[in-house]
Amino acid sequence: MKSQNPIPIPSSVRWRTFRQNYVPVFTFLVAMAGAAVTWKNYVVQETLQGIGEGVRSLITAPQVVRVQEWLVAPYTMVAAGTPLAIVTPADARMDYDRLRSLFEMARLHVQPSLAEDNAMNFERIRVELLRTKSELAIARVKLQQAERDVTRNAPLYREKLVSEDIYELSVNTRDALKAEVDEKTKAVAQIEQRLEQLRPIGEPDRRRDESVTDEWLDRLEVAQAAAARNLEPLTLVAPITGMVGTPQRQVGEFVAAGELLLTVNSLRSDHVVAYLRQPYRLDPVVGMTARVTTRTHKRQTFTSQVVQVGAHVEVLTNSIAFLRQGYLVDSGLPIVVRVPEDFHIRPGEIVDVVLSGARNGSPTDTSSAATPNSQPRL
Repeated sequence: MKSQNPIPIPSSVRWRTFRQNYVPVFTFLVAMAGAAVTWKNYVVQETLQGIGEGVRSLITAPQVVRVQEWLVAPYTMVAAGTPLAIVTPADARMDYDRLRSLFEMARLHVQPSLAEDNAMNFERIRVELLRTKSELAIARVKLQQAERDVTRNAPLYREKLVSEDIYELSVNTRDALKAEVDEKTKAVAQIEQRLEQLRPIGEPDRRRDESVTDEWLDRLEVAQAAAARNLEPLTLVAPITGMVGTPQRQVGEFVAAGELLLTVNSLRSDHVVAYLRQPYRLDPVVGMTARVTTRTHKRQTFTSQVVQVGAHVEVLTNSIAFLRQGYLVDSGLPIVVRVPEDFHIRPGEIVDVVLSGARNGSPTDTSSAATPNSQPRL
């Protein structure tokens, strides 16, 4: 039997068959490739674990004290300025400082003032001047007598009526008295010149000196009063509004200066710190978009910005640290995300942070994103 020729298929039917069988698959593959390229290059996201951080105030002992009374119970809500505890100073140096101030006050009352000391020294020098002048006058009289003796013994010595020893004794006595007169004359002139220079100090205005003394006494009285107040019980107050933690010391215990007594924690977190672990899938910059999701029963999500990126990689020791296989420590690059005022996250609460490659604003302009409360430790 002779074979029949195949029925020709129109090109329109072939094109319709190609469109139905191959074009959808090709379009799907192109769309998937385009989506992958777009996701990799433009929509890179990174999911991190973050922890809320708020303000924590540490109440420490200002000096060596003894805990006298706790005024609040643990886990109590307090406002800023609320009294927390009463402590009593127990430093022996305070008693010593107070006694020393009392001693200085008594000494100023009893001992003469500096002006009186200067006046006494000035009078002493003046008496020495008068004594030197008196000795100078006596030396001049003796010199005149010695000169007369030499004048009288000279012709007697030439006529051999006086021995050589007597003549030399009279000459030596005259020379000695002459030297004494010359030196005491110079001494008197120098002492008089020095007295004129010291006259303003030796004869001061006593009223001014008394005013200076009174001023120093007033200062010592103020210091003594301050030392007395330091021995009185001190009341420690809360610097911030928050919840009181557990007291670290009990009533009656002695506490060293700077030792922790109590902590006051704020009620909300003003920022979230997330840690980006290596290898990095993106390079975090200030201004990058961050989506934060809580882990509460009713999850809440808000979108914020990265306000700060850490300068170095930190070793994690908080609740979000986990040790990966082959690593000795867990480390990450801290990234600070601002929490809006109308969103509540408890300090220490763990949240999920998704970083996007998109960036709102300039990375160098952090004045609008970063606030004083959003940079606590970086």
